[in-house]
Amino acid sequence: MTSNNPIFLQYRYFIIFMIICCLSACTKLPVKQPVEKEAPEPVKEKIEKDHPKVSILETLTTEAQKFFFQENYQDALLIYNQALSQASETQQPKVISAIEIVLAKTPTKTIQEFINIKNINIPRSLLLYWLGLNYASEKNTVKSREILEIFMSQYPDHPYYSNAAKLVDDIKKLIFNRHTIGCLLPLTGKYAIFGQRALTGIQLAIQELSKKYDKQFKLIIKDTQADPDIIIECVRQLYENNVAGIIGPLLMVNEAGQEAEKLQIPIIALTQKSDFPLRGDYLFSNFITPEMQVKALGDYLFLNLGIKKVAILYPNEKYGKRYMELFWDTVDEHDGEVVGVETYDGEKTDFAEPIQKLTGQFFPIPDFLKPEPIAPETENKIELNNDQIDMDSAQTDAEADTRIKKLEEKIKIDFEALFIPDSPSKLSMLLPQLAYYDARGMYLVGTNLWHNESLLKDVKGYNKQAVIADGFFDGSQNPATSEFTKKFEAVFNTKPKFLEAIFYDTTSILFLAAMDETIDSRQSLKDALKSQRIFTGATGNTFFDKDGTAHRDLFLMTIKKGKFVEISR
Repeated sequence: MTSNNPIFLQYRYFIIFMIICCLSACTKLPVKQPVEKEAPEPVKEKIEKDHPKVSILETLTTEAQKFFFQENYQDALLIYNQALSQASETQQPKVISAIEIVLAKTPTKTIQEFINIKNINIPRSLLLYWLGLNYASEKNTVKSREILEIFMSQYPDHPYYSNAAKLVDDIKKLIFNRHTIGCLLPLTGKYAIFGQRALTGIQLAIQELSKKYDKQFKLIIKDTQADPDIIIECVRQLYENNVAGIIGPLLMVNEAGQEAEKLQIPIIALTQKSDFPLRGDYLFSNFITPEMQVKALGDYLFLNLGIKKVAILYPNEKYGKRYMELFWDTVDEHDGEVVGVETYDGEKTDFAEPIQKLTGQFFPIPDFLKPEPIAPETENKIELNNDQIDMDSAQTDAEADTRIKKLEEKIKIDFEALFIPDSPSKLSMLLPQLAYYDARGMYLVGTNLWHNESLLKDVKGYNKQAVIADGFFDGSQNPATSEFTKKFEAVFNTKPKFLEAIFYDTTSILFLAAMDETIDSRQSLKDALKSQRIFTGATGNTFFDKDGTAHRDLFLMTIKKGKFVEISR
């Protein structure tokens, strides 16, 4: 049994208490005096004068003070705990005051042990308050704030509440360094390529901010290795480094977000998960999402082009199903009409059946279009839809032509745009087959996956009237986007893509918000980010709503002369 065990402390307290009780009893025994019958009263007065009565409370207090002066704070508290049980209502404030003097010197480990003792007389609120204060003295601001916030939540009417609240506020300001942010990136492992690309955008942002504001901005980078346990520890380390906020991660966002919310530090994760910012007050997301894409596409098709009818051709997999549902919802919001929906197996290369179903061509081939069978000379009629045709008649050819024309009218497509949420590798097979089955003339609508050079090369001639949404376009005429692209190329000798641009913007957003002189804590930084302030950057104008979700207008592109071209709106 160790000395830190609460049961041992109780046992130790009992032994000390019994010893003190014995000492107290001894002090009450009168010293034996000679018998003098003539003057009994004066003798009694002399005894009381030489040996006045000492109460148990006084004895306990004296012993507790001895332990205190010996810096044995644990035993001093044990004795004071018993003294408090012996004190009257009028005596308790004095004992409490003495206890607080001891608590102010007691190590946090010892106070925590006392909190765990059952049926202790020292008020738990007092132990919590001094535990929080002493953690602050030990420069453990994380635990100090944690304990004091527990104290405030459990004892809102305590006289020390305002003191605790002020200290918590001071701690928040102390640990807030507006010119330092943390970054969570996978810089080693199989996802390191994405981490390295993101880092280039961050570095350029810091370089540009330092020049513009003549200040030294600091970035503390932590390699997450895409490991959930490591990422949690990285968040804790960044908190202890007093960063204003955190950029990232790209992966394991829920684990990082949970720890950041616990520590109340703003974190902007680069994630498509729309529910991430809803998991906590300090959580933000800034990325291109499926919702953003279908909204941008829908607004352009229905508001700008005035389209009424669309069709959807999607792969039978998670990505395709998700976008199909979102796009359909967008069509409904614009009072449009989905006139056809077909799915296909992404593992196959022949898409004739879904295309024919979508265009109305998938029906049994009429008999008169089939090869003519060898018939007896006497047989001169065939049936077509229960109609008799005289093959010897001079009108046979004309009637057949009429029927073919009716079939052509039947397969005429009635949608103005076709949405295909799939990759260029599938489009290289799909688009030529659409043309083969005469599905032409409509707008071809796609997600950011279409924004790929292979779409220009592999399906050349079949990609006309394309409408593509993406979060970044290096050929944009937007001034902020164009300036970023030029500076990035000058520094890194390559063109930036969305990943570099979104990290560039996120870094700028966090630093610019923290630089505001009215921002003096992580809480006020969090509130400022949610104030819907508009930040202009390489990916356009961005703002966060009250839930922490980023909003922006995406870039729209089409293809002309073998190049991606921005669509003006």
